[in-house]
Amino acid sequence: MSERITVFDIEVLNQDPASICAIGIVELAGTQVISTYYSLIKPRNLSYDSYRYKVHQIKPKSLYKERNFLEVWEDIKGYFENTIVVSHDIQGDMMNLRAACKQNKIPYPHLYMSCTNVLAHLVYPHLHKYNLKELAKMIGFEFRAHQALDDAKACAQLLIEMIQHEHCENIRELHQQFHLEFGEMKDNYYRNIISAEIAPQLLDMVQREDALLYHQSVCFTGKLSMPKEILEEKTKQVSALPSHQVSTQTNYLVIGKEGYHKVRFGKENKKVKKALQLMKQGQDLRIVHESEYLKLLETKK
Repeated sequence: MSERITVFDIEVLNQDPASICAIGIVELAGTQVISTYYSLIKPRNLSYDSYRYKVHQIKPKSLYKERNFLEVWEDIKGYFENTIVVSHDIQGDMMNLRAACKQNKIPYPHLYMSCTNVLAHLVYPHLHKYNLKELAKMIGFEFRAHQALDDAKACAQLLIEMIQHEHCENIRELHQQFHLEFGEMKDNYYRNIISAEIAPQLLDMVQREDALLYHQSVCFTGKLSMPKEILEEKTKQVSALPSHQVSTQTNYLVIGKEGYHKVRFGKENKKVKKALQLMKQGQDLRIVHESEYLKLLETKK
């Protein structure tokens, strides 16, 4: 894995996930800044969103003469190929980036993913707030929040501070110290990093790196043959991470064996519908029967 790091932030114009209207990039080699980039972008959907305007102060009329995403991508695609990509909300930012790539028929680049929000929950486990503004204030870095390049600079500085705080040489060592796997994206494939909400589980977890389900995010639905609490405890014993909702971090959706066929192939279960939608988008997610999952709990890599 390359140690070249792309720290980025984006702003979106409206509720359309592909409506990226600004992007800021800081390129790192190890812990050294080697380049920066900023551009406004004219999305296809130029509808006005008052909530998002209050956040980033970008109006549709200011974008009429800007380049579209496909044109800007020619400038920035090198930042996103064979690199480690970092943001403070990597799940949300990569959702928008994937939507823009799909809209413009751009193949997913091959990259690995990290998140300063997830890392901050591990490096500074006792804070009350983990938004970028509060974390930047903690490390003494001043910036204009919700300006894409300034946000990227703050995120990059936070990453550097955390690497140094843990006496690591680079981001790879920082991940290894907390047994945190990178997310990965490539053509027709997407596997997210774990969420910030469940990241603290890593601090108290017995590390079973030989287990097949090591650090996999697992969600349950349907009528299980045993109490859900017992199954979640079995999940934790193999260093997997039980979650309550299907999301872009989910690796397995386990359906209870009682009424399995109706839940799996019916049209009413919201978790199954969400999982199928994410799988269609290329997410590395499996829907499995409870009996199969019990076998996976005992399986080694």
